[in-house]
Amino acid sequence: MSMWKRERPARAGSLGHQLLQVLKTVFKPGASRHAAKQRGDADVLIFGKETMRKYVAQGFELAEYLKAEYPDCRRPADITPEMCAGFMEALLDRGLAGGTLGRYVAFLRKLDRALRYLGQIADDAPPLLPIGEWSFRANTSTLAYTEAETLAVLNQIREHGSDKYKDVAAQVVELMLATGLRIREAAYLRAEWIDLAARQVRLVKNTSRTKGGKPRLTAPYHPAFDDFMAGLKAQGAGRPDDHGCVFGDRASLPGHVRAEIRRACRALGIQPLGSHGFRKLNAQAVYAELRAAGLDDEAARLTVARHLGHNRVRVTVQSYVSAQRQRD
Repeated sequence: MSMWKRERPARAGSLGHQLLQVLKTVFKPGASRHAAKQRGDADVLIFGKETMRKYVAQGFELAEYLKAEYPDCRRPADITPEMCAGFMEALLDRGLAGGTLGRYVAFLRKLDRALRYLGQIADDAPPLLPIGEWSFRANTSTLAYTEAETLAVLNQIREHGSDKYKDVAAQVVELMLATGLRIREAAYLRAEWIDLAARQVRLVKNTSRTKGGKPRLTAPYHPAFDDFMAGLKAQGAGRPDDHGCVFGDRASLPGHVRAEIRRACRALGIQPLGSHGFRKLNAQAVYAELRAAGLDDEAARLTVARHLGHNRVRVTVQSYVSAQRQRD
């Protein structure tokens, strides 16, 4: 959860509201990216709704930080490289993962280009984030939590997590372990998408919050998760007024779950691998089962890629299925 969370909606004229208007100006949903590249403004515009949603949230987060640390900053044009560097340092102090920090960098660079495009800062002004000084990448290692570490983290969350989120956080972690869902896909899961007979989860277009809005069908989960998945389906079925969603507070839930994972890893002395560490463990288990069932390496990797929702098998090979498993 953000340490600069807004307590109430942004006031018209506030810095957060002004940043929202800047982003709205360059938001062009449904526009042709190819045409924008030909015009030369593709790097300025925002095309995706999910990207816009994230940028808006980060914009308000930046505004709250600036309000607390630089109260004289009242307009987007007042934002300086020093302020943005301070914002990034504060994010680093929170121990965020490289991929998450990279998304904040992308937001600040997009904001920089948008402000220049709109004439709110001069073209020859120094960049809000100097090129090359802030570079983060998501963890592309195939390293996953071990089964022992996973059990320890789950027990730590259940026994010592926050009173409000420990139970639901443990459920989300176990769901990712069982099905290989991304954390946001897990947060938005609905009862009707769980097929208990086939032991699969069917994610539908857009509503499931899949990456790129693409539907997919997961590989069958292990029978050891039968009771757990049946419980989640019943949990969602008991919420008909909420579209049968298994969990509430879905927009903020991934952040709370990640925080519970970090605290558990810190308390246990386990290397934190983020929520994706459980997804990677699932991917490696599915790969091993496919190979044991007789599939060759290429077919097993392709099946795992489809199971995870990857467009390219190379992503699965580089970041999910370990080299040792590929050799087995």
